[in-house]
Amino acid sequence: MNFNKIYFLCFFLTLFSCSAQKNKTKKINTKVNKEYIASRKTFVGKLNPEEFKQIRDLINKELKTEVPNNKSILINYYQLGTNCLEYGLNVKDANTVIENCIRISSRISKEQNAIDFFVYSENALRKERIENRKNFILDSGFFAKNIFTLQENCRAFFILKPNGDFMKYYGSDYYSEVENFLSND
Repeated sequence: MNFNKIYFLCFFLTLFSCSAQKNKTKKINTKVNKEYIASRKTFVGKLNPEEFKQIRDLINKELKTEVPNNKSILINYYQLGTNCLEYGLNVKDANTVIENCIRISSRISKEQNAIDFFVYSENALRKERIENRKNFILDSGFFAKNIFTLQENCRAFFILKPNGDFMKYYGSDYYSEVENFLSND
């Protein structure tokens, strides 16, 4: 085989492998449309006392903290998801959204007797925007495996109230959902 054929073969293989990798990348929806609306999901329920204690202990252990028994736990979760309104934002606007999320979550938590946490998965979209912030904790895999098991949306939350009531929601801009759930006894 001559040098030109080898060069052409290497060039062709490189080009082909790059286009194959490109096709494997999922398209991220950044619009509020049917696809995004379908990705928003809510799960509510009530844990029995034994389940409540187990889940709460696991969350405390994972977060390396001890949330008082009379406080609700609010986990704001950032992950990989095919629907992500924030994915399309420029850095400045995305940082503004993140700061607003922290501020609103903090205010609601203070008003509703909750402690809030911000957790992100290893494969979270635009992870570079959150990974060096003091408010954010990298998920060891516990939350992805046990609580946030759907990856249709890049943001979600989980609330566990002291009475065992819980709510899990997938979707962005969810603070009215958080406030409504925490204010209902």
